[in-house]
Parts: sequence; structure tokens; C-alpha cells
Amino acid sequence: MKRLFAVFVGALMLLMALPGYGQQFPPLNDDNTSSLGSFKIRITPQFAPLFNGCPSPPYDPATSTLTSPLLYDPFTKVGRSNGLNDGSPADLNGVAVGTAGTIIGENILFPPPGFPCQGVANCRSGAGTREIHTEVRALKMTDLSRVTNTTVRAGVWYDNANVQTIPPSRISPGEVESHSGPGGLLANDLPASSFFDIFVQVDAPACGGFPGATLYNSSPLLVKNFNLTSLPPRVVYLHDSSTVVPILFLNANPPLWNKDDILGYFVLAGHGIGFTNSQADQDEFNNFMNCQSVSSGTSSSSATLSDGTISHCAISPSPSPTPVSSPTPVSNPTPVKGTATSSN
Repeated sequence: MKRLFAVFVGALMLLMALPGYGQQFPPLNDDNTSSLGSFKIRITPQFAPLFNGCPSPPYDPATSTLTSPLLYDPFTKVGRSNGLNDGSPADLNGVAVGTAGTIIGENILFPPPGFPCQGVANCRSGAGTREIHTEVRALKMTDLSRVTNTTVRAGVWYDNANVQTIPPSRISPGEVESHSGPGGLLANDLPASSFFDIFVQVDAPACGGFPGATLYNSSPLLVKNFNLTSLPPRVVYLHDSSTVVPILFLNANPPLWNKDDILGYFVLAGHGIGFTNSQADQDEFNNFMNCQSVSSGTSSSSATLSDGTISHCAISPSPSPTPVSSPTPVSNPTPVKGTATSSN
């Protein structure tokens, strides 16, 4: 009987160690990983003529859509907090995130509609549900092919492409919330849903009559994944055309545009955290993003990648790419005083 019990316990522990069965959130720290990314911007009629002569790809004149090359960052850093309960004082007032100690509270977060359980089987939520707060601390994705100087920057790279600024003038906070519901066991923190409110600067190269420019978003670029089974994860965070975010010129370039003019709208963006620059990872990420549709007012749903990431391939209606109302972001917390530091 003792031998049978030992075998049972061993099998149970092995099962619990499998991704997706149940794991506890790790303690406060940073996840240092790599990532792939890409985006699509629908250019406004005002500025579409600037892209005359821009080849396809990257520019589709039929839909006025500019598509980025595949982007890669070998040194992505994501900070995470200790575990806490949804609705607790730490959740509402803010908790230290990552080794930088950025204080992130619920008051600066803009979760996606239905977070964390929309469309997720066996998911419970509400006050008392286990969660952690997160921050994209360092992100600098560049053209993997090195053909263009396209760069997407966030966190400590947000203010300057050449040196890290600590703290950055704009942070990219987020949250991971367990599917276990109020009072859930620590051992069942995972699987979980996750989102980030991403603020980026995009260094866009010249193309056709467009001379190149640095762009930014003043409203959060909301990326989410509702199927995290491990931390650090290996998933694609997706921003789709259900929420359309304007992207603006950082600086004036008269007579072509003024500072803060809207060049267009992000209609699709993907961030593959945990993806490397291997050909297999590139193919998997590209297949996922190619499965998304933003043309003709369509979006997608329902297919699964090998790592369990949900892909979306069935065509369904989605909003047209027009501005949507979104809350005005509050000022960023600045828990760590510092200056720009040279890149490593």
C-alpha cells in the first residue's frame, strides 16, 4: 500500500509540473528573454500620398496599410511582482515590479474587455483572485533582415535608441491574472491571462515619398494573451483591430506634417515573447501573424499553435480602423531615480 501511495504521489507531482496543469507565480524578479514582433499601420488619407512609390510590400496602396518587417530583440526584459490578490490594497495602491522596483497599481492599468476570462474555459475571476503586476522593462526590436532601420522601442529604450533612460518617461505596465478564481490555491496560479499597455516609439524608415520619421502612441497599445501556462511564457501577445490605436509624429517636418499629427492607426501588432531568431520560431510567428486579417474589416479566430498559443483564422466581422475613445493615461510612476546610461 505504501509503495502504491508513493507511486500515486510521484505521478501527481509529475502531472502538476506539466505546463497548463497548475503552477505558482514565481517571486518578484525579471524575466530576461528574446522576442519577435511585427505590426500593421493603416495610413490616413491625409498622408497616404506620401507613400506613393513605396513598394508592396511593405506598403499596400489598395488598403493604405504599411506592414513592418519581422522584428527581433535578443534582450527583452519583463519585470514581475510578487503574487497578490485582485482588489487588495497592494493591487489598488501599487506594488513593486521587477528588480527596478517600478510601482504599478490597478489605477494605471487598462485591461482588455472581458479580462481575464472572456472565451476561456474553466476560468473564474473576481476579488481575491491571485495575480501579479508586470512591466515591459526593456524592448528594442529591430529589422531581423537588417534591410531597413525599422526599430520599435519601449521601456528603458523608449526615450532614446542609443542609450537606456532610467527611469523612462513612459512605462509599459501589465498584469497576469490566474484562472483559478477567488481563493484559488497558490499551486493553481497558472494557467492565467495576461495583458500589457504598451507605449512605444517607432523609428520608421523612408519609403517612396515618405522621408522616414519617429512615431509614438499616446493611447496604450493593448496586447493580450489569455493562455499563459508558464513564466516566463512563450506566447504571442496580440493587438488586433478590435481596438484601433492612433500613431503620431513625434517631431514636426514642415511642410509635410506637424508634431502630433496622426499618421495612421495600429490595426494589428504582435509580440512573440520567448521566441528566438531561429528559422522555426520565425516561421511559427509569421504563420500566426499571417493568420490575422485586418483588410476588408475582418478579423480572425480559432486555431492552435504547437505551444498552445491561440491563433485566429476564421473570418468574422470587426470594427473599421477608426479612432476609439480610450482613457487618458495617468502620469507614469518614477520609483527609481536615474539618468540615461550607455547601452551594453
